[in-house]
Amino acid sequence: MKLKQLSIAAAVSALTLSTATNAVLGPIPIYLNPIKVDANHFNDLDTNATFSTEIYSSKDIDNSGSTNLYDFLSNNTSITITPSSGNRFSQKIDMRGYGTTNGHQNIIITADGIRLNNHTSSQQTIGNIILNNIDKIEITKGSGSVVYGDGAMSGAIHIFMKDAYDSYIELETGNYGLSNKSISTSSQSDGLSVNASFEAQEKGGYAIADNTGNKDWGKQTNKAINLNLKATNNTQIQLSLAANNSDYRYAEYQTISQFNANPSQNGTGRNYAHSVVNSNEYSLGLNTNINSTLSLKVTSTDEEKSSETVFYWGSGGIKKDKKTSDSITLKYANNNITINSGYSKLYGERKGKSWGSSSFDKLTTKDNEGYFIQAKQLVNDTTYVAGFRDEKVGYFYNKTSATGNHNLTAYNFGINKKIDGNLSMFSNYNKAFQAYDINTAFKYDSGIGDSIFDGFIKPMTSKTLNVGLDYTNQNSKTKLTLFRSNLNNEIYLHKQNSSDLGTNANLDKSHKIGIEIDTKHIINPKATIGINYSYIDAIIDFENETEDRGDFNGKSLPGVSKNTLAANVKFKLDNKSTLTLKHKYRDEAYAEEDFSNTNTEKTKAFNATDLNYAYSHSKDIKLSLDIENLFKKQHATLLGDYNSTGGNVVYPASYTRNIKLGLTYKF
Repeated sequence: MKLKQLSIAAAVSALTLSTATNAVLGPIPIYLNPIKVDANHFNDLDTNATFSTEIYSSKDIDNSGSTNLYDFLSNNTSITITPSSGNRFSQKIDMRGYGTTNGHQNIIITADGIRLNNHTSSQQTIGNIILNNIDKIEITKGSGSVVYGDGAMSGAIHIFMKDAYDSYIELETGNYGLSNKSISTSSQSDGLSVNASFEAQEKGGYAIADNTGNKDWGKQTNKAINLNLKATNNTQIQLSLAANNSDYRYAEYQTISQFNANPSQNGTGRNYAHSVVNSNEYSLGLNTNINSTLSLKVTSTDEEKSSETVFYWGSGGIKKDKKTSDSITLKYANNNITINSGYSKLYGERKGKSWGSSSFDKLTTKDNEGYFIQAKQLVNDTTYVAGFRDEKVGYFYNKTSATGNHNLTAYNFGINKKIDGNLSMFSNYNKAFQAYDINTAFKYDSGIGDSIFDGFIKPMTSKTLNVGLDYTNQNSKTKLTLFRSNLNNEIYLHKQNSSDLGTNANLDKSHKIGIEIDTKHIINPKATIGINYSYIDAIIDFENETEDRGDFNGKSLPGVSKNTLAANVKFKLDNKSTLTLKHKYRDEAYAEEDFSNTNTEKTKAFNATDLNYAYSHSKDIKLSLDIENLFKKQHATLLGDYNSTGGNVVYPASYTRNIKLGLTYKF
């Protein structure tokens, strides 16, 4: 692990800090006090939670120098994020060792309680969430399956937007054609508040142009308006509308030697893939306090999305996706007892065209319906939590009338014991499940020339034990967690040999074991340090399928780095300026799809150092300078030699030093 640059920079900067200056300057804003956790509906302080958490405030986000939510999560948290097949506008997300291939399917992501997970195999879209309007991010690990159900295997990422947006204009410009513009405003009157925002992101491209003269450029616009009406003293009604449009290109793979020689080259000589995605969504919610102990929350959402990707060989076809969700949650809170119960219904569909058809005659659907109940009781200094969920999942494909159904359950038991004013211990035991997406649910049958329901594939389940400590004092905050997850039927793409396109299958038994440390320290009034470290070992225990190269038993899950480290040091240079130095490290990992661990190469370790300088000219004007990948380290995701190219290939992820200047004006 090469953190030499970080250590030297920290030491040199520390030498510039004098006691005399400390007396003049105020402290750097670092938040060590207990923070309320909203994600599980209990609204506990994080020091009283029965599960592991990482929480980031709007100040943490503002001081990070990040351009978008992908950047922030990748560089500041324990989350693993990497471009999907080189596509920087659609990135893979993994937590706790589920792998970069399918990790996003095993983590729930919500925005103000609304699920962002898709019913298809595509990743959650979070790049369209405007970073400056986020109030808080909660990362909950080994928890969430009772409230959120399908997909909450590793945990969840919960994004909470500000009740009232800041009124500001932000402009950013950088090398490689980077240009970001955003404007946001908020209006408050008696009983009504309105938030509105607009953002345009552009990247000029990092690779050389293809035969059409296009680089791997991209642009994205995000528009949103939110209304909050106080209908009565006890009732609020919320309405949100959003429209997002993306147009981007991304390069294909390279050989390892090509990447090492020049990662910006066009490895295949083909035209870059070109994707256009447009979506519109709305949500309607009602919150009401029925009496002093009972409250009700009702939410309904709808999203419609159209997408098309044109590859070098032609269009992959226009896809029309729709997903809706409806939920009701009833909360009872009286003294030291809290009970939550709820109902949720999720529906997702994809429409496509059959070969040669002019109409969208193909319809595939996934339908989830679930109920949950959970309770919390505080007895002296000990918090007890228990919950249960029952969920039904159904699938349908109209061309062959193929159907499938599953009935799944989840539960959670937790305890938090406060030892003294600074130290608490917590533990929870959680069962979770993932019912596969509609792309996995059906397989092609050559006998009928169409798709049928794949009854062989089973939903995957996990049982996770978390044990941890939470220590907080006036100068530091540290959380330590040990966990083990035992899995049945972990879903993966099975290939018998390099010419096999692959079929979805289940790993009979597997497990993940790890340790997580998240700590923040105030060194002195001018300097703080934060370290987030995790060690994860993801092992295949038993699988009766094999490849030509051998079996999987006892092998490591591909795409999982054992060691991950995110570190940052912040220095307050004077009353108006702050310098932040960050470093992110991930171990090497077995190549994607290398389940037998026999591939000749691995995905190399990831190292990136970032620098952020922020200058507050006044309370209304802020300037920033960001340097991403300061030492220009190269990194790519490796796809093993069991693929159609007949050899190891890589998808470039990071290889440039990116410099960005920003101006924010608040009005």
